[in-house]
Amino acid sequence: SSLPCSSLPAVFSVDGPSASASPPGCGWMFPEGEWQFLHSIEATIPGGQKVLLMGLTVISSRARTARCVIMTIEGLVVFDAGYDRQIIINRGISPFNSEDFAKGLMDDIQMLFFRPQGRLIRSGVLKNGSPVCRYENPDGHIVDLISDSDESWELKQYRQGFALDRTVRASPGRKGGQNDSIGIPSRLELMAYSPPGYTLVLDLVEAV
Repeated sequence: SSLPCSSLPAVFSVDGPSASASPPGCGWMFPEGEWQFLHSIEATIPGGQKVLLMGLTVISSRARTARCVIMTIEGLVVFDAGYDRQIIINRGISPFNSEDFAKGLMDDIQMLFFRPQGRLIRSGVLKNGSPVCRYENPDGHIVDLISDSDESWELKQYRQGFALDRTVRASPGRKGGQNDSIGIPSRLELMAYSPPGYTLVLDLVEAV
């Protein structure tokens, strides 16, 4: 039988001294400070077509500002926008020139790289034992941050009415090399379910 889409997964309390209102595991997955990321991006757009792109993202966690430049593999800039409390589109080539696309992309970038803006409403474990922190954002979205034992993590965002809106799966960062950034995921997979629906797979090339 299929689960109704109008209910959130149950969060169970963790008994014992570790059961504080905000366990240390909440929000550990988001980069602190100022970062520049270069990703190779495989986008699957409506109709199943796959597009290969490069994405340069510059963020400041303290100011919650972001700049995103998307290029073709050949180096043509098809999208360039910034976010500083509002979205500023510097360049957009069709189909990357719509305001809806720019807003959706900037929302995705904030979801991937910034802690949820809302308040922590529950923390505990899911039925399978994975630690979870549940936030309620000012826009009414519910965001679950789910930690896995191997430093990978998952984010699930639910719309009002609790329908699943987006999921993010993050693979753990590499360890050891000079330029390896512990805690910066080596791969991020984002699935957007709301129409038009799309998938983005971001493989980390460089983090500075």
